[in-house]
Amino acid sequence: MRKVIGFATLIIGLSVCVALAEVIQTSNLMPIEAALEKADTDTLVIFDVDDVLLMPNDQILKKSNKSYLEEIERKIEKRLGEPAAQILYSIIFFERLNSPVDKKIIKLISRLQDNDIKVLALTNCFTGRFGKIASMEDWRIYELKRIGYNFGKSWSGLAPQHFEGLGKMGSGLSVKSRSAPAFKNGVVFTSSVSKGEALKAFLAYAHFAPKKIIFIDDKKKHLESVESIAKSLGIPFVGFEYTAVADKPASALDEKRARLQFEILEKEHKWLSDEEANKMP
Repeated sequence: MRKVIGFATLIIGLSVCVALAEVIQTSNLMPIEAALEKADTDTLVIFDVDDVLLMPNDQILKKSNKSYLEEIERKIEKRLGEPAAQILYSIIFFERLNSPVDKKIIKLISRLQDNDIKVLALTNCFTGRFGKIASMEDWRIYELKRIGYNFGKSWSGLAPQHFEGLGKMGSGLSVKSRSAPAFKNGVVFTSSVSKGEALKAFLAYAHFAPKKIIFIDDKKKHLESVESIAKSLGIPFVGFEYTAVADKPASALDEKRARLQFEILEKEHKWLSDEEANKMP
């Protein structure tokens, strides 16, 4: 169930929404903060990563340009093959810079942890080796910590774990089809398995039975997946479809710059930021 409502109405009716376990759409952080004020040590607070906690600085990597980026990727894979393409993509992953979607979230998470409220990151990122990156888990954790997020603080002493056998692991060339969901340092990596399934496996592994789940994600399907698992486990759920990134006005893509960035990537195996590319003759 999904609602798009004004801020004042949302605050007034927040307790009712929590009781009904609705998924609420908002581009404003304030109603999320209001819900988290009600969290206690029996609450599990979950954050998606991409476009909720962090977003890429470079224009071509932003969500609004996904179709154009996928077109570039298809051409690269057709020309070079998937293994060589993965090398190039891993260079982008490692060298790109991100910014927090909202700096307030960094302090918000830290405050929850200081109050012994468990906070988890739940990302669709895959696991294992990818191109030049030895561990996608370590890369994502580093990417988060570089900005100021430390989810391991909530799960001190809980060892890393892979969740084999979840969903349908394919046998194709795609890394996503071969890698298993995993947990490490406060982050659950779903590897394209549904977020609900991955979370259920993690809760069993951690022997943690929260009395409430609050989940913030930018995609409705992931919220509904976790909501379904929460209901099956008898756990009250409140979800926020956080659209702060999607609702930002997008400037027209500089296609010439994007082509230059990928030309340099292919020739020199390095990723130019927008600023660096703008300085090129």
